Amino acid sequence: MIKRHNKPWQLTPAPALSWRDGVPYSDTFDDYYFSSVDGMAEGRYVFLDGVQLSQRLRSMASGDTLTIAELGFGTGLNFLLTLHDWLLYRRPDTELTYIGIEGYPLRRSVLEQVLEHFPELRDLASMLLSDWPSPTYGCHRIRWPHWGITLDLWWETASEALTDLASRRRTLVDCWYLDGFAPARSDGMWTEPVYSAIGQLSREHSSFATFTAASDVRRALEGVGFSVVKRSGFGPKRECLIGTLLAKHTGAQNKQTPWDLNPVPQHPGNVVVLGAGLAGSFIARSLAERGIEVRVIDSAAIATGGSSNLQGLTYTRLSHQFAPLGDFSIAAYDYSTRLYAQLLRARKLIPEEDGALCGYLQASSDTAIEQLRTDWGDDSDLVQFLTAEAASQQLGLTVEHPAIYFPDALWLHPPAVCRERLNHPLIQVTENCGMIDYHRQGNRWQLLSASGWSTDASTLILATAEQIRQSPLTHWLPLQGIRGQVTHIAADDYSNQIRCAFCHEGYFPPARLGIHCIGATYGPNDSALDERLEDHEQNIKTLSKWLPGMKWQSMKAAQAGHVALRCTTTDYLPIAGPIPDRIAFNHRYAHLSKRKSTVIDEPCPVVPGLWAMGGLGSRGLTAAPLAAETIVAELLGEAPPLPRYLQQAIAPARFLHRGLVKGAPL
Repeated sequence: MIKRHNKPWQLTPAPALSWRDGVPYSDTFDDYYFSSVDGMAEGRYVFLDGVQLSQRLRSMASGDTLTIAELGFGTGLNFLLTLHDWLLYRRPDTELTYIGIEGYPLRRSVLEQVLEHFPELRDLASMLLSDWPSPTYGCHRIRWPHWGITLDLWWETASEALTDLASRRRTLVDCWYLDGFAPARSDGMWTEPVYSAIGQLSREHSSFATFTAASDVRRALEGVGFSVVKRSGFGPKRECLIGTLLAKHTGAQNKQTPWDLNPVPQHPGNVVVLGAGLAGSFIARSLAERGIEVRVIDSAAIATGGSSNLQGLTYTRLSHQFAPLGDFSIAAYDYSTRLYAQLLRARKLIPEEDGALCGYLQASSDTAIEQLRTDWGDDSDLVQFLTAEAASQQLGLTVEHPAIYFPDALWLHPPAVCRERLNHPLIQVTENCGMIDYHRQGNRWQLLSASGWSTDASTLILATAEQIRQSPLTHWLPLQGIRGQVTHIAADDYSNQIRCAFCHEGYFPPARLGIHCIGATYGPNDSALDERLEDHEQNIKTLSKWLPGMKWQSMKAAQAGHVALRCTTTDYLPIAGPIPDRIAFNHRYAHLSKRKSTVIDEPCPVVPGLWAMGGLGSRGLTAAPLAAETIVAELLGEAPPLPRYLQQAIAPARFLHRGLVKGAPL
């Protein structure tokens, strides 16, 4: 399991690459990325033919999922070849999950240069380049639901990524492309922990293909249950290896208490989601895109409460150290900005009305920015460190301090996002139901509204912000509402000069339909929804402190505002996962109070069929997409979109676990 807590922040290492014989060459590992004879032919012969991909695709039935894992994602060539065949042979209502693991990911500009060598794959390569993630550690999920594809790019060593995946105790993989550099030059990938994890993660009848014929590799794969066969190699290479799993590998002893895991992943039956805000909308869409019918019920209308602002930003914060709060923030930003850009390109969100790719500048002290620049350097597409002069040019208004620029950020209209996510034939929305009561009866959840309307479900997912706590089953969750007031001001000639959003203690995006949203105040322990003059004055004063050129010095400029409650947790991370049975949890894992490192190999006791997602705070647009994917993956037993330490960081059970290890059970 990956553990990075409190280690100094760093980006993934960039590969040392040169060009030999017209193809990319790794100076780090002294080996070619692909054949100088014909890279496409090599990839197709060694890997796709090696696992009999076309036969597998033709034999898939409706509802099936095929999962391929590649060790050594490199240039993405094998993925693009696989994608080509998937689109050629795919059966309706089938899914492909592709897990690509790479310890030295190429930067986008280099990858673009490499993929120019394959004009036959130009369109597919262009799509991959558009969504290529930043070089930050962890899993980067890319979804193309119209093609039934999930691409998980793990920027990790093979050992770190595979042992983390194997710690979930699930078989995930049908086909393996073992495409690291030659074992003699890259021994880090060809190790016992890697082979052991391959055996643990392999499904029945899984297969592998690799370019190498090294005897050590053959013996290791046989040792974890594969039959191994030599076949002719490609071009001048004499032999390579293929194989099929014959016997299930028991794997290493479990080293983690499974307090955060869903004990019985399965198809959820019929699902009801309570709440039609950002949280509920993204959960419903993630389920529907996997062919699951969902009913979304809200006591009010779509996108009320904290999801009702006119404008919001995709937002993150940089950190000097790896830690769950900052790491999840970066991962969620990476995923959400990619998703929203896809929706804008496809015009599922209307540009300039529902959102816009604008980027944002983060103002801070000169010292803080210089320290972050030392940690992050200038090797990431995620951020740029700008002088005050460069920041002023980027913003279009005078900025008096250096700033950090996030080019992929967007402003969005949250109600439009909710409506777009809920617009799916497998999603049924019921609004304005009033207060809804629910209880477990037999193996079903019974739901009853104050008006007498009722339904039932096998799986119930709560996405009702602070109201998640209203049940005796969830009252222990430390959720609280935070009052926030936004100020709406008509754009003028000066403010219309801004080219990107500006963030300080608050935020100031480009105008939407002639109106700027400036905010927001932060009011803990205050649930009143009245609009206050002093809060408008505070928003304007705070903005003017960072942008003195603004002429909005009084409320005369303000047209109106908006007040809503944002729901947050005590550790500022969302909750997303199954609801544990508090009493049974404390009993089963009681020994953690005596020794927190004790491994208690017992499944987490959960409330059957009850899940929750909330506590998104002021970052709902950023956090909701990835949190929803995490819930759905855990519910169904799919490949996870997060390293396990981040999944634990957002699991509802973390508060019970934390109480036990501190000797103060909740």
